[in-house]
Amino acid sequence: MKVSVELQEPNSYMSLWMIIAVALVLLIIAAQIVFRVLFKGRLRKPKKPKIKKVPPKTLQEIKSKYLGVLYNIEMSSRSGQLTVRESYQRLSGCIRDFVFEATGIPVDKYSLSEIKKLRMPSLTRLVSEYYEPEFARETYSDIFSSIFKTRKVLETWR
Repeated sequence: MKVSVELQEPNSYMSLWMIIAVALVLLIIAAQIVFRVLFKGRLRKPKKPKIKKVPPKTLQEIKSKYLGVLYNIEMSSRSGQLTVRESYQRLSGCIRDFVFEATGIPVDKYSLSEIKKLRMPSLTRLVSEYYEPEFARETYSDIFSSIFKTRKVLETWR
């Protein structure tokens, strides 16, 4: 029996798929290069936070406000209304809120590693000191020493 359809050799149509595959790989590589060139600066360099400069009179008002908050934390700690852990949590919130109001940098949302990148040594020292007692179930830290250090940082902030 004679058939009018002739079968093609497998090699005759395999080269088309190979060409398509190579073209797709080259297209993907080209797209990678274009995106890396276009977004190079955005991906590598983190934005530096803009530090706002507040007038000295306003800074004094901010300091007074947070020294009052610090005094309330100290009195609540002394009277036993706050546990050591709660006191450290409020202390951390106090200094972070102060720095936010004084500089405009939202350190209240920053982790310790992000705060270290800001290069504010006094803030980094305080937040580092607060971390263990703030998150531990039990601690033997001296809250009143930490309050004293925080008060000193608030008073000398420029």
